[in-house]
Amino acid sequence: MELAALDASGALSTRQISAADLRQLALDCGSQDAGLVEIARPGLDPQRDEILRNYPWTRTLLSFVVRMAREPLRGAPRSVANLEFHRAGHEIDEIGAHIVAKLEAHGIRAVNPSMGFPMEMNQSSGYAPWIVSHKPIAVEAGLGHMGIHRNLIHPKFGNFVLLGTVLMDVEVEDHDHPIDYNPCLECKLCVAACPVGAIGPDGSFNFSSCFTHNYREFLGGFSDWVEQIADARDALDYRKRIQETETSSMWQSLSYSANYKSAYCMAVCPAGEDVIGPYLQDKQRHLKEVVRPLQERAEPVYVVEGSDAEAVARRKFRNKTVKTVANGLRPRTIAGLLNFMPYVFQPNQSRGLNAIFHFKFTGAEQRDATITIKNRTFEIQDGFVGKADLRVTADAKTWLGFLAREKSLPLALIRGKIRIKGDPRLLLAFGKCFPAPGTRHKHIEIVPQPSLLKGEPARYRKNDPEVGKIRWQGKLVLAETADVTYNVKTFRFKAPDGAEIPFDYLPGQFLTLHIAPEGLPIKRSYTIASTPTWRDRIEITVKREDHGLVSRWLHDVLRPGDEVEIEAPNGTFTFTGKDAGSVVLIGGGVGITPMMSVARYLTETGWPGMVHLILGFRTPGDFIFRDEIAELQARNPNLRLTVTMSRANGEGWDGRQGQIDTALLAQSVPDIASQWAHVCGPPPMMDAVKAGLISLGLPEGQIRMEAFGTVKRDPTAKGALAMQVAGKVFFQASNTTAPVLAGATILEAAGEAGIFIDNACRSGTCGSCRVKLASGAVRMPVEEALTEEDKADGYILACQAEISGDVVVDA
Repeated sequence: MELAALDASGALSTRQISAADLRQLALDCGSQDAGLVEIARPGLDPQRDEILRNYPWTRTLLSFVVRMAREPLRGAPRSVANLEFHRAGHEIDEIGAHIVAKLEAHGIRAVNPSMGFPMEMNQSSGYAPWIVSHKPIAVEAGLGHMGIHRNLIHPKFGNFVLLGTVLMDVEVEDHDHPIDYNPCLECKLCVAACPVGAIGPDGSFNFSSCFTHNYREFLGGFSDWVEQIADARDALDYRKRIQETETSSMWQSLSYSANYKSAYCMAVCPAGEDVIGPYLQDKQRHLKEVVRPLQERAEPVYVVEGSDAEAVARRKFRNKTVKTVANGLRPRTIAGLLNFMPYVFQPNQSRGLNAIFHFKFTGAEQRDATITIKNRTFEIQDGFVGKADLRVTADAKTWLGFLAREKSLPLALIRGKIRIKGDPRLLLAFGKCFPAPGTRHKHIEIVPQPSLLKGEPARYRKNDPEVGKIRWQGKLVLAETADVTYNVKTFRFKAPDGAEIPFDYLPGQFLTLHIAPEGLPIKRSYTIASTPTWRDRIEITVKREDHGLVSRWLHDVLRPGDEVEIEAPNGTFTFTGKDAGSVVLIGGGVGITPMMSVARYLTETGWPGMVHLILGFRTPGDFIFRDEIAELQARNPNLRLTVTMSRANGEGWDGRQGQIDTALLAQSVPDIASQWAHVCGPPPMMDAVKAGLISLGLPEGQIRMEAFGTVKRDPTAKGALAMQVAGKVFFQASNTTAPVLAGATILEAAGEAGIFIDNACRSGTCGSCRVKLASGAVRMPVEEALTEEDKADGYILACQAEISGDVVVDA
């Protein structure tokens, strides 16, 4: 590529420039890292039109980062945190200006849109007011990935960075690409710290909750403050609405730059090479010194009345003052309204609502739209799709005025400006999903100019812990099923377009189904039984459980041709032949599935080591993969098979009988003390096998286990099963007693009883479910989120606590 430059006489001259030159230019101007993205990159599809509308000559985008100091952001005083935010923001803008000046000196057109403000406010009513969205560009430039908190996490600096972008009329010979792993740790500390519950533990994000509180002194929050002044009868009335401290805070934002109210998600995040060390050395110190002070900080929390955020703030942070406000999110066009609705939808307020709404807008702005609210999810489509439960025909200006509380709904209905067909209660339920209080003002219409940015919430992308790469998530189609035994089926999935399976995996890993049997959203994981060498299909083998909600759905409802949302791969229970020269694979019942994946893989790859496959079933009729295992033996002379039946019941079985015990293990594998063993099956079977292996001299470090057959409960039929009860838990604050099944946790028992205990990670690391144990004893496999002071004060982690007798907790 040639860079045009002006020589001393003013005539154009040329010289070569490389991508490395541009990256170095960014570093020389003060950035800490930089990357390049071509304007045609698919990852820029949502914002390319807006960029080219303003700067049609853009060919390459230079993304760069400035590192922020961590401790100012982590401390409770937000004044210090905001000082660092604004310092780094000004630095970003200065660096961008320096880069642009250098490029212009060589005849290259370039601009640097601001890091934050100023923005194009005429586009803000229902549209994005910024010219470029820096985060997606930084992802494409290889500078990091979005964490579960929706902040960019740089591999080295973590999320303590601010971003800048320079648009250039220049092409380079090579570009950067996204990194192939996500630095996010999934520790869920951001979930635990967020004062309004905007960040969900499942990766969801409630934009309006974050916007209303954290950006209280920006945009809509400022509009709400002005309206309170205008609407107040006098000074005393104003003081009842706005406290003196809030007035001072707003003056401070006007004088010194608008201040963020929270940003706790960034403060507590421990990801990044430069950041993670102290966290890993002492997680409890991080919780005590960083997370807890922010959680316990006394402060106002701003929420919209009736929103999900209000419920979270009142329940989760009793030491904070919850104040209901308007957030100023009032679209002034139907296009802006439909564009912004996914961002202001409140999932928990839609609980119990499952309906299809058809909206027909007439008058100044004509538009047909279908909105589906189902299982606390929201979908919007152009045109009329499906059979409507409620039809709304409305004059566009009248409807927008009604939403802004500037026009009367009853009067509009009487005049025919708004007409509904269907149950009017559905419209009330619909409105509850979009709470938007506000005061009435004299209206001077200024029609906003629409942005061409295509807003779409970024999906959080998880890593596979075994290989460290980002997990794939998408839809596969069920190609066919095969009966393996009378109650076990194999489900064979393929890519919808017939191509190869769109992800790699290791033998022994599992996939996760995202499904909604009987309308109940569920994620359920199953081991992949096929071998990674089969690239045209992937298989799971599932036993139908009489009370298994998902297994019954798979066997009875799912049919070939159906598409299923799948996330994969995941799991560390793997064996590829690299860990040892031989292996013992021990499976009980359906626990054979990961063993089958390994056996198939080792056979197909010609692994020279010895494979001891030891299997236990109830009866010969339960022998899964019986014929194929015989075929594998014929193909693999190193495959040694031992099978035992616990209840042969005279079914013509002349082989071994009984459980997989120490004697059987010793007979099947003579040199077992030197082996590497993988065990999978019901927990009691695994415990017995592990004890037997250790008694035979096999070191515990050479035994890997994965459980099948944990406590099963049908979410649609509570109490349908008679199972062993470990004791009862009395929830003091709720005055409720509930039984706790053996193997279940206090958090699970609370959920069954309708008692809410805050939680996020469910792995004992974030501390969200910390509750006080008033009496009784519990067992906790993981308790790293508890400090020594917590333990001394009697606190436990409800997500880990299993009981062996009656207990009392303060919840």
